Amino acid sequence: MMVQRILILDGSPAGESACGMAACVLAEGDKLSVLDAEVVAGKQAAEGINLLADRVLQKAGWGAGTGIQPDLVAVVVGPGSFTGLRASCAVAAGFALGAGSPLVGVTRAEALAPALDKELQHHPELEGWLVVTPARRGRVFVEDAQHVRAAMIANWQPPEGSWLVAGDAREALSFAHAVHCPLHMPTPEQIAAAALKRQMGKLSARDPVPLYVDPPEAKLPADGLRAQPV
Repeated sequence: MMVQRILILDGSPAGESACGMAACVLAEGDKLSVLDAEVVAGKQAAEGINLLADRVLQKAGWGAGTGIQPDLVAVVVGPGSFTGLRASCAVAAGFALGAGSPLVGVTRAEALAPALDKELQHHPELEGWLVVTPARRGRVFVEDAQHVRAAMIANWQPPEGSWLVAGDAREALSFAHAVHCPLHMPTPEQIAAAALKRQMGKLSARDPVPLYVDPPEAKLPADGLRAQPV
């Protein structure tokens, strides 16, 4: 039986849900076991996700000095916090490079999709599922099985029909006919399962870089950029 060691990083949650998560997952065939995981709330935790990753690697007995490296590094690429995504994707790339391991990115909905699809089996009247997560300034990200978009809460126009609605901002959007699902953020096992599918080609290719939906807030200085140093 093939055994894979997977390092999981997720700094995507934004707003009041902002947090950083790192986990070591062991994949033995179809069985996924979390050896160690840490979740710390707050934007600062996502920015310091390298420290979380280092701690879980030490607790799992992997990493520098052990002779045991992750076979795969998986990172949640979004949608979510600009800062959290930049930090977690950069740290994941660094760990993958240092360990000589492949790097795989998955979205939040890709990780939650199997559980959501299973839930839909109990609601044949529904059109499908939506994952709603916090954005900024009265906005949310809405991800379905095909794509992700940002929406203003005040101007939200729900799709026709009834939908299964998950995600940590699912209560922010009004629906005439919605079934709210308690799934809000993917677990390490769900992220690992999606990452393995992508690695095996069962999910379409995706670069392990931040999935930015909103444009950046940073603007060029009014007086232009400084001259290049001589």
